[in-house]
Amino acid sequence: MIDLLLAVLALAVGVALAWRAGPLARLALFGSAMLVSGLLFMPGEQITGVIGPDGVRFLRRLAGRTPWEVSDWTHFLIFAWLGLLLWLARADLRGWKGWALVVGLAVAAEWAQGLTPSREPRVDDVLVNLIGGMLGVVLGIGVRLATARGGGLGKHEARRQRRE
Repeated sequence: MIDLLLAVLALAVGVALAWRAGPLARLALFGSAMLVSGLLFMPGEQITGVIGPDGVRFLRRLAGRTPWEVSDWTHFLIFAWLGLLLWLARADLRGWKGWALVVGLAVAAEWAQGLTPSREPRVDDVLVNLIGGMLGVVLGIGVRLATARGGGLGKHEARRQRRE
């Protein structure tokens, strides 16, 4: 029953994130939501089985050079990607709505992990999620500024600016 609830939640989040995006962005947002859900809700043993023992050793070696564990880096990178993708793909979520959505997703992801039998929610994971998500948003802002300065505005953005 819990697995079904988590699947429905993951699908609902994926659809909500992709809803007002263009076709390519819709695919990226929905696909990312499904991948993130899998990484957050699958038991660690299943993830290990997918990447294999060599992959696990490689990731541990990389993480061993930092103060974070592999799971911390996973949370950080997942949310950095989501923050960046949301900011770039969903113009309607730029500004306070985007920041609030990243915060909500960071907290909700940990809450949902508490529903899975093999996972547990952790406050430090929420903080890592937030750091990653906020960095992703900041990177998205930087990309938008860089493309705007270079004259690389998208057609919708250029049309909006002409109207103003």
